[in-house]
Amino acid sequence: MKPTNFNSEPKPRWILSVPELSTERSAARYLITRRNGETAEVILSKRKRQVVDSLLETELFCASTVRIGDVVFRLKEDDDVHAETKTLANGRKYYSLSGVTYLGPVSANSGGAV
Repeated sequence: MKPTNFNSEPKPRWILSVPELSTERSAARYLITRRNGETAEVILSKRKRQVVDSLLETELFCASTVRIGDVVFRLKEDDDVHAETKTLANGRKYYSLSGVTYLGPVSANSGGAV
């Protein structure tokens, strides 16, 4: 029997322009598990929400014009979201997300968005 070769590398989705990200920009609630294991609820909107929603679907490669690297950095620093920059064997970098659960939209009378 011939040995079977499996390509175990992830297959991130290419994002070539902003319209390919999630279209939702209104405030939404997310439950995050921080690196220390604690959980917290955060409210995200605008580009942060677009990036998190897209990363919840799949890992992403992004063209430099989309510039989600800055957003991933802000999610990690501002909201303690466990987003990672990973590298494939060919040297290409991509983004992944773990420990985040979508809880739902923020109601109009529940306060502001981050």
